Amino acid sequence: MSGKRTRNTHGGIYTYTRTRREKNSLSLTHAVFSQTRYTRKPSPLSSKLGQDAPGVSILRPLKGVDLELTDNLISSFEQRYPKFETIFSVAKEDDPAVPVVRQLMKEYPDAECRLIIGDRQVGINPKVNNMVKSYESAKYDIIWILDSNVHVDRDTLGRSVDELMEPGVGLVHHLPVAMQPTSYAAEVEHLFLDTNHAKMYLAINQVGIASCVMGKSNLYRRSDLDRAGGLGAFAQFMAEDNIVGEALWHQGLRHRMSADSACQVLGHITPSEYCRRRARWVRLRKYIVTSATLTEPFTESILCILMGATGANILFGTSIFWYFLFHWCAWFVNDYALYRTLVHTASYARKSHRPLGPCRFARAWLSREVLALPLYLYAMVGTRITWRGQDYHCLRDGTAVPILAKK
Repeated sequence: MSGKRTRNTHGGIYTYTRTRREKNSLSLTHAVFSQTRYTRKPSPLSSKLGQDAPGVSILRPLKGVDLELTDNLISSFEQRYPKFETIFSVAKEDDPAVPVVRQLMKEYPDAECRLIIGDRQVGINPKVNNMVKSYESAKYDIIWILDSNVHVDRDTLGRSVDELMEPGVGLVHHLPVAMQPTSYAAEVEHLFLDTNHAKMYLAINQVGIASCVMGKSNLYRRSDLDRAGGLGAFAQFMAEDNIVGEALWHQGLRHRMSADSACQVLGHITPSEYCRRRARWVRLRKYIVTSATLTEPFTESILCILMGATGANILFGTSIFWYFLFHWCAWFVNDYALYRTLVHTASYARKSHRPLGPCRFARAWLSREVLALPLYLYAMVGTRITWRGQDYHCLRDGTAVPILAKK
């Protein structure tokens, strides 16, 4: 009897150590992948085809004046690609982004672009409502949805079309990278996006085991999405980017990432804003990708290393303290290496990107790691999110309903 109990116990410990090995494998995958992908950007081939290049319609939905909005929009005007149009869209005429767009249209008179004012209420998602007219009136079959708060490299479109033209590929997306934090909480957000989020995003997409898409910058064919009902069919979901990716994935179309990033300037963020952001996406994901969300705590450094330390202690008598300290330091170094790679290879912008120094990096990194599990637990017990000033209640089917303000 005791022999059976010992084997069962060790079986559980082997599971712990196997989980730890799998996490290490993903971490090493992203480390190698980021060094090769982002430091060795290929010259785009599609950009050299002239008018024989596939046409692309760039859709840039707008609401308000995001940080560095002018530079962000200029990055689409200045794409080194021979055949594209840019469609800007806003819900209301009095949106402060309208004068910015009109001024840029004057500064780039040769650019093929237009501004669509007025949304169409096809669902709960305001971003989709804002883009439906642009999507339907787009001149070309290839659609590039590019958020207004991100900046991209001038060759991003060319490299992305190269990837999209590969056989069996139905969606090309870019790694979201955060830049230029100006507050402590913004530095924590900066570290989350450029370390924890980036390494899992890169690893999952490299392995290609499932759809994993964030909607900052995505290219796909309208004809493919129309087979799933068109863009308007996804307006009932707040996380439409993930659902669109899954719809294309289920058609047998694979996803690719080009050697480009979608860079967002963070500016000033308060601690409460950081917490709300993290809670919002956990609350959306828990109903859309439930199994992945439930396993998320086991990908965090503290819990993952504690599991490994416990297993090593029971199996080999290894000190839990020293095991934890060694592996946490290794985790830190791994994250720091990825962080510096992403910051140094980020897209060109008017302001140079400078990585945080070691001390500020360590402060923000420790804060994020320690806060990760409490914020996750807080998010899992709630259903309320805030997006662009509007509160919503998340439903179990992945949709949401607005919470009306009390009179």
